[in-house]
Amino acid sequence: GGDSEQGLERFMRPGAPLLAAMLAVPAGSMRLGASRLASRAAARSLVHAAAGGADGCICVVGGGFAGLTAALKLAALPWEGAAKPKIKLIDRSDRHVFLPMLYDLTCGDVSEWEVAPRFDELLAGTGIEHVRADLTAVDTAARTISIKGAEGKQTLAYDNLILSLGSQPVSPPAKGVLSYRTLDDALFLRFKLRALLASGAPLVRVVVVGASYSGIELASNLAKTLGPRRGLVTLVGRGDKLLQVGALGNQQAAAQALERAGVEVILGKDVELEGPSRAKLTPAGSLSDGFAEFVDADLVIWCAGSARAKMASDLKLAVAMDGRVATTSSLAVRDTEGVFAIGDMACCEPLGDSTANAQNAQVAVQQAEYAAYNVWASRNGKAPMPYRYLKAGEMLAFGPTDASVSAFDVINIRGLPGAAIRRAAYLYRMPTNTHKAKVGFSWAFDAALRGADALLAGTGGKKEQSAI
Repeated sequence: GGDSEQGLERFMRPGAPLLAAMLAVPAGSMRLGASRLASRAAARSLVHAAAGGADGCICVVGGGFAGLTAALKLAALPWEGAAKPKIKLIDRSDRHVFLPMLYDLTCGDVSEWEVAPRFDELLAGTGIEHVRADLTAVDTAARTISIKGAEGKQTLAYDNLILSLGSQPVSPPAKGVLSYRTLDDALFLRFKLRALLASGAPLVRVVVVGASYSGIELASNLAKTLGPRRGLVTLVGRGDKLLQVGALGNQQAAAQALERAGVEVILGKDVELEGPSRAKLTPAGSLSDGFAEFVDADLVIWCAGSARAKMASDLKLAVAMDGRVATTSSLAVRDTEGVFAIGDMACCEPLGDSTANAQNAQVAVQQAEYAAYNVWASRNGKAPMPYRYLKAGEMLAFGPTDASVSAFDVINIRGLPGAAIRRAAYLYRMPTNTHKAKVGFSWAFDAALRGADALLAGTGGKKEQSAI
């Protein structure tokens, strides 16, 4: 979500109508022709000889939205005028995780392979090599990176480097409290919920901390999945309103959806955790314990805040005012040659404190297309394109048949139509055509089965019990 966490979602592909606007796939491809307007002097500053000709290598570090998009775009660009370089995608995981659909996975509405496909399947036939490892150091003078994986430490040489390390959640402040950011988090929460339901507990009590995108989506999805007879979900936020940075239509839709789902919402509270199942709530900013109240729960899930995976200073790169890696308008890292940074870890300094530097998937994917093109341009003597951001919209999911879609701060579509647009948008945004086809068939088949079940049961398609 708007914290670059799971609510994140908002992409748009040029030329397509509302669905594409909801997807907010980079507008960069709209402006490829406009690159001629950039100065040739800027182009020359980015051009460098690809050492070793055909053996030249582009390393992309990070396989999230930004990194995977950049690698796939690089592989798809025309290389007739220059030898096509090797492209290596470096990520510690063996899977690309579609973060905005982790809620669907936890609640049993999608399968793991659909939202967490393996890199070897996604990259088949692209010529991109996946290297499973962690980045440990960058040497811009030697043009090498140090990585560490199952085979031990390695040093890789690069001609161009794209860094897209993303962000990570703030660690929960008490042992036993669950975080919710990764595939493992989503699967572990599903396991814990199954265990609680199987134990025969009359009511599963869940406290979700953080009233922004991820907290709202998780709380509403859990409440609808568990149902009022089996679950009691409480959402706690520090601010005085839900979704403080979200579109007005989504703020209103979130409040209404949480109320319909029976989620107890407590705002304006700081949270102190006294163990894994007890939360102490005090007025936000208060120094007194006199107004404290306590909430007991079977599960406390921490969805508040995120931090950069690697600070610029850790990598010995130029540092922006907010501590992220500082880039120029072309997304090249300031004071380096051949290195680009995109996504949550990067700050495009010329654009300052604006939505163009927000930490969410829409920004990350748009930056990925610009960075991929500018790497290609630097190797083909072309002018770089300055990054320009197009905010098209955002989506919130409250359950399998309920979502809110806002576009251009004007359009807001809710309920089942919003959920259908969200599903179609995410299908469109899946990384490769092969995976889109597989997932699309699977979702269509599941929808047909649900429709048949609804007709037989006479429930009108509404979920009557937990699918976890």
